[in-house]
Amino acid sequence: MSRASCQRARIIGVHLALLSALASSVRAAPIDPHSALANQLAAETDTLAKSLATVDDKLQSADRVRLHRLHAAMRTLHAPLPVGATPDERMAVARRRAAARLLLERDRHERSLLADETAHLADAQKATSAATKRAATIALPEALSAPAKGTIARHFGEYLHERSKATLSRRGVDLEVEDHAPATAPADGVVRYAGMIRGLDHGVILDHGDYLTVVAKLGELTLPVGTRVAKGDRLGRAAHHRIYVEVRAKIGPGGLPIDPEPLFKR
Repeated sequence: MSRASCQRARIIGVHLALLSALASSVRAAPIDPHSALANQLAAETDTLAKSLATVDDKLQSADRVRLHRLHAAMRTLHAPLPVGATPDERMAVARRRAAARLLLERDRHERSLLADETAHLADAQKATSAATKRAATIALPEALSAPAKGTIARHFGEYLHERSKATLSRRGVDLEVEDHAPATAPADGVVRYAGMIRGLDHGVILDHGDYLTVVAKLGELTLPVGTRVAKGDRLGRAAHHRIYVEVRAKIGPGGLPIDPEPLFKR
């Protein structure tokens, strides 16, 4: 390799190291959970507004087309039979009338679907607006104890699926831990669920007031629902070498997930 090539390689290496350090510093920077929640709700509000506008446009366009079809169908349905019409002519008229009725029924069904979608989006907008107001006053944790010693193997948020190349969203984080490492409560709380969680082995859902935590990918549990736990109390052990952690603000039916990683005490 020439001297110039070696120098370029060293420069590229330095740039990559700087970018890696910058990414690590950005990820490790403390994030106010209220700000994160507000940003999430703002993005959801924007998405709902765009979706509602799109459906409204489709509904108005469908109504315009449907009006023309309705006039044509009514003319077909109310057109009188020719005097002295033959059986074949009568059959042709009957077929046209049946086709007109089917067309009207299809248009009615399609419009009903669009109207239902509009109503659902409007309800979602109201719920998101209420959630945005509640988010300003909800008590979220400023810090949590990591349920086990380990490193973050999978981060919170959007990621690209390797096989399908689809953009997916991860609602919690995976900790890489020692095999069967003990898992502890990240904060004081009450056990609301303990058992199997689909795709996450066994897990525990803890209620901390205005937010919930999920600690999963555990082996079998013995904690009954209603048990009060203090921060650091034993919840179980990792089923293998990963422990999953999720934090959800009590907003909406299932709660809204927030990134737990910045909350872990370093």
